[in-house]
Amino acid sequence: MGEIRRVYTRCPLCGQIFRAAHAGSYITVGRDTDLCPRFPGRRFDAARLIRSEITMCPRCNFASAEDFRELDLTFDERYDLEERLREDGLLRIFRANQPPWLAFHAAEICGQERRLPARELGDLCLRASWVCRKAGERAFESTFQLRAVRYFMRALDNEELEGRRLPVTTYLVGELNRRLGHHREALNWYVNAERTMQAVGRMAWLDRLISRQSKLAREQAA
Repeated sequence: MGEIRRVYTRCPLCGQIFRAAHAGSYITVGRDTDLCPRFPGRRFDAARLIRSEITMCPRCNFASAEDFRELDLTFDERYDLEERLREDGLLRIFRANQPPWLAFHAAEICGQERRLPARELGDLCLRASWVCRKAGERAFESTFQLRAVRYFMRALDNEELEGRRLPVTTYLVGELNRRLGHHREALNWYVNAERTMQAVGRMAWLDRLISRQSKLAREQAA
């Protein structure tokens, strides 16, 4: 399936030095309709591989998809992040057993405090939902799908999504709505995704997905 290498890194928030798991090369065997990669082998191993995209400090729970060496936090950022991480209920409840989606939740909290773009926050939540699916956490999968939809919609309203990111993000809003059971809402977003491709050029793979998932949503809405 793939290899996970462990490297030493220093937390930019609390200074703790620890060994972090990073994904190396890996093999996929396709993707789900929400773009979740499919891996050969066990679901647990797939969840572990996706989880390794996030680095999370074991001491203070600071987390990010970025390389910690590239982060330079200001004093005010560190103070605000420490407060948010200390007060978060999910981090307190699940700190002991650390389910694989917890790192994405922590990265979302840290991303909010660091004012990351909504599109990036949505991507964190989308990937968290993938991990939940691999781990069999259906309730949390839906929770993160809903969060991803909200961030993606905010990005579509307020951010300049360049090139193919615009139709792909629009499609994901539709597909996540369909998976959440909002079938008629999903149909509207699939139509919007088709329209946005007129400005950036057609993508055959996305055309096929929109056509297939639109048909499925119409059947489910009936």
